[in-house]
Amino acid sequence: MSQTEAPPNDPELKKYRSLRDALIWLAGMLVLTYLASVLTLPWKVVTLPCAAAGLVWGVVALTRTSHVTSPWMLRLAAVAGMAGCLLFGVIASAQIVFWDATEQFEDCTSGALTDRALENCSRVYTEQLGGTPATDS
Repeated sequence: MSQTEAPPNDPELKKYRSLRDALIWLAGMLVLTYLASVLTLPWKVVTLPCAAAGLVWGVVALTRTSHVTSPWMLRLAAVAGMAGCLLFGVIASAQIVFWDATEQFEDCTSGALTDRALENCSRVYTEQLGGTPATDS
């Protein structure tokens, strides 16, 4: 054993490993939240529990950073991961709230072959959501 290695039962090392595990889980939940958010309905609903789990792991990671003398980067990573999970979760929630319009938009874009058809899908989707229709240039 070299002089730079900590003994296996070092309590400080256990704290850092615990923090590492929480950050890995948070990163995994962030990836799963993103991947679920790009799925089509009804699979997009999977985004919500993944985002919630990501927020929970973010809180766990932030709590564990207070138990170690951690650099600010670990706290920033936890906050950034939580922000990503929250962002993808909110976007998916909005699409779930407008289920019918989103489903019609997804059907429209899956059959669109040209840019003009994609623009028409976006225009109809915006109108269905109550926004102002896109103007033709």
